Amino acid sequence: MRLGFVTLSERGRADRLLADLAETLRADGHPLIAMVRAEIAAPRPCEMHLRLLPGDRIVSISQELGPGADACTLDAGALEGAVAETARAIELAAPGAALILNKFGKQEAAGRGSRPLIGAALERGMAVLISVPPETRAEFLIFAEGMATELAPDPAVLAAFLTAPD
Repeated sequence: MRLGFVTLSERGRADRLLADLAETLRADGHPLIAMVRAEIAAPRPCEMHLRLLPGDRIVSISQELGPGADACTLDAGALEGAVAETARAIELAAPGAALILNKFGKQEAAGRGSRPLIGAALERGMAVLISVPPETRAEFLIFAEGMATELAPDPAVLAAFLTAPD
């Protein structure tokens, strides 16, 4: 049972790191399930999209606020839909598969979001990697109950963590 995390203070850096890592591992043929940030052209720069692997589907998790809106807010229902899709992928995971989750954010700190995915993957013996922003780090450490390992934000270190035999 391996739960690893990275904490980076620069906004967006962890998103890019984990999304790039997921793509690299997938291209190398490692069995992988991921729910990572997708960078796509959007009308508003704050819009949030997730890329779900292995299906390679992109889903919006931003609420549609209507014409003229210049802010973004999380669509919790859309996030829960992405979580449900990822949970199904975990159930069908190949032996040796790993899980990468975009972040332990406000939804997770409040007991929702991708939180159940972590437990489901660990129960199946999967390695799990997640980014933990500084603002939710305390809640994550309570949730992890001493089982999480902080990792250097180095792609080689993260790949080795996820692909190491048990």
